[in-house]
Amino acid sequence: MEFFLLDNGELNIMDLSRSHFTMSYNFEISNPREILFTKNDSHLLLVESHRVRLIDWQNGSEVISKKYENEIQIVRSSNYTNHFGVANDSKIEIWDIENLKISKTLNVKKRITNISFSPFSTEIVISPTWNVLRNRIFIFDYQSGKEKYEIKGKYLASYDNVGQRMVFWQNNAVPGLTVGTPVFGHQSFDKKDYQSLTYFDGKQEKNSDVGFYLSTLHLKDKLIGAGGYRGFSVFDYKKGGKVFTTKKTKRDRSSSGFSAMRDYAANAHYLLNDDLALINAYGDNINQIYSATENKIVGYIFVDAGGDYAVVSRDGRFDGTPESSSKLFWSSRKSSKQTSLESTFSRGFTPGLLQILLAGNEVSKELVIDDAIENVPVVQLTKFNNQELPTSTLPRLESSQRVCSVEVNVLENNNNVSSIKLFQNNKLVGISEQQSKATFEVNLTNTFGDENYFYTVAISKDGIESKKKKMVIKYSGKTDEKPKLFLVSVGVNEYKNPKYNLNYAVADADAFKEEIKKGAESIFDNIFDLEVRNSGFTKTKISEVLNNVRLKANEQDLLIFYYAGHGVMSEGIERESEFFLVPHDVTQLYGRDEMLYENAISAKEIQDISKEINAQKQIFIIDACQSASALEAVAQRGIKEERAIAQLARSTGTFWITASGSKQFATEFESLGHGVFTYALLEGLAGKADGGNHDKKITVKELSAYVESRVPELSEEYKGKPQFPAGYSFGNDFPIVVYE
Repeated sequence: MEFFLLDNGELNIMDLSRSHFTMSYNFEISNPREILFTKNDSHLLLVESHRVRLIDWQNGSEVISKKYENEIQIVRSSNYTNHFGVANDSKIEIWDIENLKISKTLNVKKRITNISFSPFSTEIVISPTWNVLRNRIFIFDYQSGKEKYEIKGKYLASYDNVGQRMVFWQNNAVPGLTVGTPVFGHQSFDKKDYQSLTYFDGKQEKNSDVGFYLSTLHLKDKLIGAGGYRGFSVFDYKKGGKVFTTKKTKRDRSSSGFSAMRDYAANAHYLLNDDLALINAYGDNINQIYSATENKIVGYIFVDAGGDYAVVSRDGRFDGTPESSSKLFWSSRKSSKQTSLESTFSRGFTPGLLQILLAGNEVSKELVIDDAIENVPVVQLTKFNNQELPTSTLPRLESSQRVCSVEVNVLENNNNVSSIKLFQNNKLVGISEQQSKATFEVNLTNTFGDENYFYTVAISKDGIESKKKKMVIKYSGKTDEKPKLFLVSVGVNEYKNPKYNLNYAVADADAFKEEIKKGAESIFDNIFDLEVRNSGFTKTKISEVLNNVRLKANEQDLLIFYYAGHGVMSEGIERESEFFLVPHDVTQLYGRDEMLYENAISAKEIQDISKEINAQKQIFIIDACQSASALEAVAQRGIKEERAIAQLARSTGTFWITASGSKQFATEFESLGHGVFTYALLEGLAGKADGGNHDKKITVKELSAYVESRVPELSEEYKGKPQFPAGYSFGNDFPIVVYE
């Protein structure tokens, strides 16, 4: 688990094993300092300037809360026993977590800067405030409350997280001065005098550049120290020297070590595995991932309010929520140019990236960020109904004309354009392969109110999007009629090759269809029930059904496409790998790409169909199983499948809710009568997905969120192993059913 405390008092708890927020709580909090794990992650310590709270993070309850008159210097937790310590002025209160009370009070009669618990004994080292002439550290047994040693000439000591070692400063490392050589020492705990085993020589660096290390972490032969100058350094304790350090910002260079210490939480390390550490040395919402083997930062984890997160690697890959990719930017080292993460979505988006980094998989070489940024096209919306548009401000116009034209020009790098796209209310409405100019015909609507939001992008030949250019057109024409629902439900139990047969796909499709129809009657003027089952599901048949939708659907209408059957990624030997829905007459899932292209429905074809259908509200729900006989082949395609579906959702501006990537088989259970994915969908549509407002309406985002949290619970209950669905939403939220 990893925990994040945000400035607005929102505490989000993330399961790092699947890059998913599992819980969220809100606390009234002022001047937050840090959050800490207790032993075995049983509780969470929430530290403010004058208050400490112990939280049971499983339910969000507060089990200890104490306010202090004086400012709290530091709070630390023991991983050897279930205790934590609060340093306040010249004393440390040792709290017993099991009994929820103070067990001992340690007094050193000097104001305290730092405390550190031993990872293998009941010792605690206490560092009083630095003194230019008389530095010393104290070691207590915190269970008996007795002082064991007083060691002179040492300062700012802390125990290492493994082995019998201590990190400290010595007197010739004088804070605030630019003379002298700082020494970083390692200590042996089997000697009372704590003689140094290894020194880390600062090589005549200024103290302000070396910093003071309030917390340290051992990782292989490296020692990470964070503190002081709002960065971190890495020392090789066998070789005895600094091997890595972060660059200082302008703000950091103007701050002294001690003032900077008070600006952020010093307990900034978290081990991800035996090679990677998560480090937050700057006190902001960007966490660095450091690799001891590569001796460099290999990625970042970004966390923001509202549950947005992103995992970003240095080679151009990223994973995270759709909103996060619009908040973060790549910067070129060759110029001042930038481009947002979302602009590299088609090339860089990599589901499960954190798991890939944790596994130490080979670094991708597919995207050179600097070169890509330099050659990104620049686009401009130039005309609306032949009227010139302003270029310096966001165009806002009004029109009573329903059918309109939009002109787009490429201003820079037009020789690097592969296509120009136009989106209306976040849905793709037009694609042009012209390189310098494109004209699109659009239909204005009041589907999401009278304002129609447009944006255009140009796609480079590297697959990088230009910066969005936007405009708003207020539609004052005839009000749209009441919306219609086009409900396409596909269920395939019986395949031409019987080894691919399924048990509950038809039952899933039938139940989903009935639940939607029951809840949608009061919202829609008409419901078109377009059902396809078993041998009826062929490429020709589904093309006929969707073409019928294309001819009848208007902008205000809703298309729901539900599919229960097999889904597969092609091998991509002769063509680029693609995701396919598998009709009845496909007799081989793997090893016959030509059969998939001839008989199956590809992601590209779904994109083209979606663009041509006028309905601005579109939902694709895919309960795609895999063949157990193809387990080995399937396991290699999981990330590619998830990536293909996410790219499809984003490229069309539609909603996709999928059962699982192909590493996880969508699971059917006789006791449920359904697959767990569709069972969760049915629960959500019946009312359980209703959000905090309890307005008796289920929106597509509420349904997606419920399914993502419910399916792992069901699959673990019935199979003993959680299955994780995925929701990809790049359009506007809207209600799909009203329940009793």
